[in-house]
Amino acid sequence: MLFPAATEKHTESGGDSRFIYGVSEMQGWRVTMEDAHATELRLDEGEDTNTFFAVYDGHGGSSVARFAGTNVHKRLVKEEAYREGNYPEALKRSFLGTDEDLLGDPSYTRDPSGCTAVAALITKDKKIFVANAGDSRTVLSVKGEVKPLSFDHKPQNETEKNRVWAAGGFIEFGRVMGNLALARALGDFEYKKDYNIPPEDQIITSNPEITQHDINDDDEFLILACDGIWDCLTSQQVVNIVRLQVSEGKELTEICENICELCLAPDTTSGAGIGCDNMTAMIVALLNGKTKEEWYAMIKERVQNHEGYATPDTLPQIYATTRLLSFKARRQAMEERDRILAERESPKIEDDRSEAFGLFSSGGISFTPGIGIYSGTPPNLMFEQDDSDEDENMGQLTEDRMLFNKIDFTADSPDVTKSLKDQLDEFERDEVDKESEGDFKMDEADDEALKEPFDSVIDLSKAEQDRAENLAQHHSPPSPSSTETQSATSTTPGATTPASKLQGEAPPPPKPLVNGNTLPEQLHSVPGGDAPHPAVEAEGLLDHSEDPLKG
Repeated sequence: MLFPAATEKHTESGGDSRFIYGVSEMQGWRVTMEDAHATELRLDEGEDTNTFFAVYDGHGGSSVARFAGTNVHKRLVKEEAYREGNYPEALKRSFLGTDEDLLGDPSYTRDPSGCTAVAALITKDKKIFVANAGDSRTVLSVKGEVKPLSFDHKPQNETEKNRVWAAGGFIEFGRVMGNLALARALGDFEYKKDYNIPPEDQIITSNPEITQHDINDDDEFLILACDGIWDCLTSQQVVNIVRLQVSEGKELTEICENICELCLAPDTTSGAGIGCDNMTAMIVALLNGKTKEEWYAMIKERVQNHEGYATPDTLPQIYATTRLLSFKARRQAMEERDRILAERESPKIEDDRSEAFGLFSSGGISFTPGIGIYSGTPPNLMFEQDDSDEDENMGQLTEDRMLFNKIDFTADSPDVTKSLKDQLDEFERDEVDKESEGDFKMDEADDEALKEPFDSVIDLSKAEQDRAENLAQHHSPPSPSSTETQSATSTTPGATTPASKLQGEAPPPPKPLVNGNTLPEQLHSVPGGDAPHPAVEAEGLLDHSEDPLKG
């Protein structure tokens, strides 16, 4: 589920001398919007034309629903039965033909999605033909009383259940093949793979159920909606809502939005998922020769005079008051947060920002060569707005900036922009100056001592001899007298023992590896030929009769 719910609504309206309509879609708690719809006031060319309205509720993706919303009515007018005026057959062929078009398009061959479809064809001779496949629904208000023009195709229905079983399917947990909560749909080709039976008899079929109604003066409006609405409200409740709000003078688009808002669940705690689906609601007013204003006045008069079905004067409440109040509080808080973020993101012209950053600067701390950090009066540290920190304490931020502004960066502060090389050069110059002033002088004796190791020639043979003597002395145990003498020499103040002797001898080097012409010890082996080993003979393991070399 999406959090928070996407409550933005996509609404449109239209009309002519025969009909006016309004439609609204809302994504709700779902991650994606999978519904689609079609409104074609002029389905044919010419003055007298038929009109087409449809709602498509997608599942498993939105691609099939979008395809249907664009192509079903186009396929309808191409059918020969449509040109002949056989509208029920034309609607049937358009639904089944849309499946064929999907299968013929390589981009939909492996598409797992599908969609329900409910379409109302209103002809120029004032007839309504409704084709339905799935659980979307169309109802008609007849003086405020609901008249269903379609019937939901649920797996529990006896007709649907028998077809599923006959096609080799099953129903589990109220779902076809344990997956789909409806028994008819466009697409869903995973359940239409038995090519030995016709499309009408597949586990899931797009074959629509057709109903017909002749329009009369008592008919007020049509409502087409997906199951996101019908799962929350009964057909009569939706008719009551539309009738009541039309009598209050509200536009059809506003009424559609109010229905979606009323059905939206305040949270997703309901295990059944009621109110968490995509929602699409469409209202089509049947003007019957009246203007829009006259039609509104007629509905208002019927509601006030209780003509026909008695329309309640209040809206139904679907969810508990506590859940609604909690949802309202969260929603207001989120809207306020979004408003504050929008204000932060809006461009603002600030004089101090343009002064600190310059014309083409993008933010950060401003430096001035030779001075350091920008040294205005007082020096300012400027930052870009940080939108990610939504809970920033503005008061604390102001105090921090004031404290920073009190720091003087302009007096004797070191130049923070000076490179390391420049600093090293300056340090060397200072040392030279100190030496010239007599702070650092080297004695001649020290100078000679420093030069002595490099002026003398090292006698390698003498060094090797000294090394051998040291090794011999190290391996032989020292005499007590020599130990005492050495100890006395090393501990007597003012002794002239060299520093190397006072600090002890270095550890002996490792034993040199054998090299030169010396050969390492080799393995000596005397081949015995075919003679058995003495141990074998002693145990009698090898008899002469088994000798492999016997003649």
